[in-house]
Amino acid sequence: MFDLKNLSANGHQQLLVASIVTVATGLGVYYALAPSKKYTLDEKAIYRAIPVPKSRLPYFGHLFSLGELPGNTVTKWNEELGPIIQLDMGQQTWIVLSDPKLAHEIFMTNGALTSDRPPHTFFDFFSHGGIGVVFSNANKNWKKSRTSVLSVLAPSRVNEFTDLLLYETDNMVNELLGRTSRYGQLNSLTTINACALNVVLTIIFGRRVTSADDPFLEELMKYIEPTLKYAGVEGSLSQHIPAFGFVDSLFGKKRIFRDFIANVRDPLFRRLIREAAAGDRDCLVKDYMELDFEELDLIVILSDLLAAGTDTISVTLSWLIVILSHHPHVQKKLHEEIDAFVDAHGRLPTFEERDQVPYLVCVQKECMRYRSTSFFGLPHTTREDVVIRDYMFPKGTVLLANMKAMHMNPDVYDDPETFKPERFMDRTRTMYASANGNVDKRDHYNFGFGRRICPGIHMAEVEMYHACTRIFGRCVIAPPLDASGNEVPIDIDAAVNCGVVVSPAPFEVRFLPRTDSPLNTLSPPLV
Repeated sequence: MFDLKNLSANGHQQLLVASIVTVATGLGVYYALAPSKKYTLDEKAIYRAIPVPKSRLPYFGHLFSLGELPGNTVTKWNEELGPIIQLDMGQQTWIVLSDPKLAHEIFMTNGALTSDRPPHTFFDFFSHGGIGVVFSNANKNWKKSRTSVLSVLAPSRVNEFTDLLLYETDNMVNELLGRTSRYGQLNSLTTINACALNVVLTIIFGRRVTSADDPFLEELMKYIEPTLKYAGVEGSLSQHIPAFGFVDSLFGKKRIFRDFIANVRDPLFRRLIREAAAGDRDCLVKDYMELDFEELDLIVILSDLLAAGTDTISVTLSWLIVILSHHPHVQKKLHEEIDAFVDAHGRLPTFEERDQVPYLVCVQKECMRYRSTSFFGLPHTTREDVVIRDYMFPKGTVLLANMKAMHMNPDVYDDPETFKPERFMDRTRTMYASANGNVDKRDHYNFGFGRRICPGIHMAEVEMYHACTRIFGRCVIAPPLDASGNEVPIDIDAAVNCGVVVSPAPFEVRFLPRTDSPLNTLSPPLV
């Protein structure tokens, strides 16, 4: 999580070492004097104890115990200690939940007190101190910004983007097939990124990237990928140990975050907003300019939308591709279901006809459960002291839903380690309806909880649905080949911590054209 081994390996070695020694020697005094919530013996007896993992250090707590993939480590602790655990992260206290019902009670029932964001160095820089939708506190300005976003992403509005979604997903499948034909196999992430980005980019700015090789795509990904990485729940060392603030400002993440926002994000979005406003295409920028939003509000809100609407879709589809490369029998059932619809109607099913391809719906949901898009989503914090189920969460406690642990919880899912799309055959309603309904009937938890639930649920589901109907209507997903022409299974357990999201480790795959698809006999064929 935090790496001190290489901290002195730059041109400021002596100053860094001296600063660290000074800070370290002062930590005992700092912690002795730091204010903390105190309870009397009687009060302690009232509240239930929350288990704490043993692997922690003085002062630093669990800061250096989480490893490269914190979700894996914390999930093991949840499995060992129970559905609610406490991590001591320097001056921050984290409460991590693996019980969906308890998470629902905390984030939904008590959402008025648990929907703010905790201190996080990148959040502060990104939101310019608290504006926008994703990283700001749940205050009046946030409600105004979120309402404006919901007006665009509401299910009734998403229907207006159907032609755009179909156009981009068709282009994506054409490129995946074409690149496999040219190169034998490919890393599909860039192509998927281009498709997901074009949907959001067209809606917001009225423009698109031309292909996976477009330099404009590379420029935008230099904003999107660091944003998701920097926004990971871990944050910077100084937000956990404020005494490191000086060092962090000079050489650490504070400096990196500040420079990224000032020199990359803000100039990019000022330019995109200016060009969209001067262009002749309808787009969200022009709608926003008619509302009472300052330029800085626009920069933050639109950069929220672009990052959230691109990388999360790409990661989810990438996991689906990896998973199904291991399950040809599942692909065969998808082919049969889609083919039956095409035979009957002469076209692929729309999202409104999803009830006629229920197995496809189940596969989407099971892929998102089986490999979580995010370990923890984004953190919440308590606005004031709150007691839930006799647990006391003092003001400022960081609250995290452990999505991986929830999705692998045997009390929630039968045989959770097995990939079984059929488990959702009686739960095929939309993910939007599921996420906003009874917690006992939710299909998965990737979209979060309560007031902070992802506003783009419906758009994401519709986009993924169209991608799946087109991929499996026309393609077979096959593992890559080695130098001898033998198939090599993709490592389904290899993952990369990309901050907010957890991506499959880089992989190559093959998209092979289906010779048996009835789409091939349409006149003209669907291409």
